[in-house]
Amino acid sequence: MRRLGLTALLLLFFGAGCLAAEQTPQTQALIAAAMLGEVERINDLLAQGVDANSTNQSGRSALHIAAFNGNQKTVKALLAAGADPNLADGRGVTSVMEASAFGHLEIVRLLLLRGVEVNAADKAGNTALGLANRGKHAEVSALLTEMGAKESEGQAAE
Repeated sequence: MRRLGLTALLLLFFGAGCLAAEQTPQTQALIAAAMLGEVERINDLLAQGVDANSTNQSGRSALHIAAFNGNQKTVKALLAAGADPNLADGRGVTSVMEASAFGHLEIVRLLLLRGVEVNAADKAGNTALGLANRGKHAEVSALLTEMGAKESEGQAAE
């Protein structure tokens, strides 16, 4: 009962389209496991051949979800399985943007170590640094700036 309640809350937060009928059951399971931080379930699904880069209806991958949630173990498992840290969702948002917007410093660091494109911009022109600055996440902003990040397309960080 408790698990069902948590799943319902997550669906309300992320939107029911997150587990859309167009997805395979395996993709649905991977996305749900990423939402819940169930690393063992993620590893089982990946071992069964589920693509670490499979996405929901809005183009968000399990790595997007894990970065948004700040779950280091989940991010590590997905990266180890070959999840693409530069994969953008339907809005052009990448995992490093998700982590930066919410101040998840260690997730940002993990993604940077995997060669994430630090100056990628979403369709609205937002970059990871711009999102970190907007959220007043000074440590994330400092790390991104050190790595050559720009505030927005064509604009250097101050």
